Amino acid sequence: MGAAIEVHRTVAWNETDAAGHNHFSAAFRWLEEAEHQMWRLIGFTPERIARIPRVHIDVDYAQRLYFGQEITVRVDIRKVGRTSCTLGLDVRAPDGSSAITGSYVIVHAASTTDGSEPWPAELVPIMESDTCWKVAPQVSQ
Repeated sequence: MGAAIEVHRTVAWNETDAAGHNHFSAAFRWLEEAEHQMWRLIGFTPERIARIPRVHIDVDYAQRLYFGQEITVRVDIRKVGRTSCTLGLDVRAPDGSSAITGSYVIVHAASTTDGSEPWPAELVPIMESDTCWKVAPQVSQ
């Protein structure tokens, strides 16, 4: 395993659907929020973050999450390739059980319009490290 981040937050009202539980798309927002915090902590600039599109994603939903529940969103780097990277997602319910799990692949692009390019050599050791950042609870509305 490589670098990881755990973000503690609450499920916001606008992240739920008419049935009262998390809308499926909320997991993608949570993933992206946590991932982008991790990239900034690793040392990626906003310009570089804009050049790492997702090219594949698998998500499994094991249980519902409801407005106001405190959850933990964990994103971890599982494999760093020459130009791509496989990451994992684990959203934990208040009792610590996995509610949403998944994995996805990103690619490091040369620009927002060109093809892939290798990861910056100086950032790969940090990406592959066993560092785990824990982010304090964030209250969502």
